[in-house]
Amino acid sequence: MDKTILELKNISKSFGGVNALKNVSLNIEKGKVVGIVGENGAGKSTLMKIIVGALQPDSGEIFYKGKRVTFKTPLEAMNSGISIVYQEPNIFGDMSVLENLFLGNEELSKFGKINWDKMYENGKNALSLVDLPEDILSKNMNELSIGNQQLVLIARGVSQNCEVLILDEPTSILSYSETETLFKIIKRLQEEGVSILYISHRLEEITRITDSVVVLRDGEVTTSMKTEDVTEEKIISAMSGRTFNMDVFRKRDLSDVPTLIKVDNLSHRDYYSNVSFSIKKGEILGMYGLVGSGRSEVARTIFGDLLSSGGEIYFEGEKINNHDTKSAVERGIHYLPEDRGVQGLFNIHSVKYNMSASFIENFVGKFGFIDRKQEVKAVDDNINKYNIKLHSMDAKITSLSGGNQQKVLFSRWLLKQPKLLILDEPTRGVDIATKSEMHNYIMNLASEGVSILLISSDLTEVLMLSDRLIIMREGKLVGELNRDEFTEENVLRLSIGLQ
Repeated sequence: MDKTILELKNISKSFGGVNALKNVSLNIEKGKVVGIVGENGAGKSTLMKIIVGALQPDSGEIFYKGKRVTFKTPLEAMNSGISIVYQEPNIFGDMSVLENLFLGNEELSKFGKINWDKMYENGKNALSLVDLPEDILSKNMNELSIGNQQLVLIARGVSQNCEVLILDEPTSILSYSETETLFKIIKRLQEEGVSILYISHRLEEITRITDSVVVLRDGEVTTSMKTEDVTEEKIISAMSGRTFNMDVFRKRDLSDVPTLIKVDNLSHRDYYSNVSFSIKKGEILGMYGLVGSGRSEVARTIFGDLLSSGGEIYFEGEKINNHDTKSAVERGIHYLPEDRGVQGLFNIHSVKYNMSASFIENFVGKFGFIDRKQEVKAVDDNINKYNIKLHSMDAKITSLSGGNQQKVLFSRWLLKQPKLLILDEPTRGVDIATKSEMHNYIMNLASEGVSILLISSDLTEVLMLSDRLIIMREGKLVGELNRDEFTEENVLRLSIGLQ
């Protein structure tokens, strides 16, 4: 008996002469979880949009339950049993959870009026599928946490007789506990016969919850394998066409190295209290904590973007409490923010502008004019050094993939060598190969004597790169681990309050 529920045959799609997908063929069996991985720009999201009818292929065929289908809209696909939940929750914040659940699929009476009672009953049943209480049905969506918004959208999809569920980077904005809840739901759906296409950059998730993995590179399937055969090296090689050394950490003797920055009982009335730590020259200090622990706010205070209400910061022995960002940069403190789209990038400007903006004064000539040749050379050197893929440095930053946007932001702060580099979620939303490259860049900087404060929700990342690790919970620093004490269990116990 054929177990295939969804089959793609030779799907191709191009945009402006650039191939996004080339003859992609996939088979998805009933009740299986298939992981889809690939570098940013590999074609993953384009493929998913074609499946649900948000885009139409240039050529190729889609077969669903043995019949050829051509969905015109995602709503048509959902009504047929194929639902998609995008990376960023696509919600109507000022509308209720109930309205969001059934938008475009409202229950109507025979007179054409909305049957609210029936919708409420169906809404209760939908939320029960994702372990959410019925009392949120009357709340506006923007009153919910990001994680619960995501679960509502999953409930919307699976409540419509869903047989295939597509999840596009579902955990990129979820906390640890929300991620665990999602995995339980995926397991239950799988047991009920739902097939799941799971797009993620997080290999530990892929290996944990999938049955097989498909790798895309430059719009083509480069490999398909059972999850039990997956290794990080195999995946990265298939994604990028290159091999990588995954053992990136380089042990350095820091015993006699002077301290660069010391934070003493730093406090903010709203976010954190009595935080103390130090970083030596050339040391990578990891900072781990769940969302809301205060870690990003501590980083912003050191950079001068947020004023403290108490405590001291000493940099190269000088007290620098409540300085501003300009003086921080002048001292050699550079900061890669958590949200590149909101805090870091200038979306209406070019790649060149985004890379040189923070240090434009470096290119001012003796008559007070910007030396554009010098600027172009510096930007071009960075593009080559950090392997940034683009058509032109004059192209808009938004034309780049997410991973290359992150590289631009990362390299911006390296046009001028920093003394302290604060990296807040430096590899969030980037593909595995780009993440590996950035890990090597970070380690190279530390070897050159740059001190690094590395903040990340990716526990594997902080354990891999850090010389020491501090853990925050609910605005307090609750633990410090030396490298020989690094285990996931030790970190998670501290971060969630288990002794």
